[in-house]
Amino acid sequence: MRVFLLGLVASLASLLFSGNAVAQSSSDKASDGAFTGIALITDDPNWHQLFQRPETPHISGVDRLAGGERGTLAIIFSNAEPRDGMVSIVCDVTVFDPAGSRLIVDSGPCYDGPYAGPNILHPTLLDLSFGIGEDEPEGKAGFKVTLRDAHSGREVDLEVGFTQGGAP
Repeated sequence: MRVFLLGLVASLASLLFSGNAVAQSSSDKASDGAFTGIALITDDPNWHQLFQRPETPHISGVDRLAGGERGTLAIIFSNAEPRDGMVSIVCDVTVFDPAGSRLIVDSGPCYDGPYAGPNILHPTLLDLSFGIGEDEPEGKAGFKVTLRDAHSGREVDLEVGFTQGGAP
């Protein structure tokens, strides 16, 4: 796991999102004290692998997914409070689309693992990949995420969205 996080000592500000993700609300970042969470809609199902390299990860965000396309919710955190060298992150995730919303993760574990130091970006271990059906109505869809540092009690609320449906 140490190798997994090696080289990520860059500050959160150096995490670069390519594309027009921020302007389209497909990414969000929030902090409670030093504890920080980032959520992003990406079409890269292998985004976790970017954290296995020594370079700072560059994750491409998407603001539209047409019928038949797939996306993934990437959730990243930094500066959780360690206990005995370990951190524990709990999350709630609600999905929303033109048809409504529903809670899909309720106080579920998102990450339990080693603490590698301050300002190191950790991808959560929650894998939320999804597909847009050919018959899905066009409209706004996305996720509301609450990340909680189980040791410090700090929490952040994140919301990311994209336009679903329509032709590719």
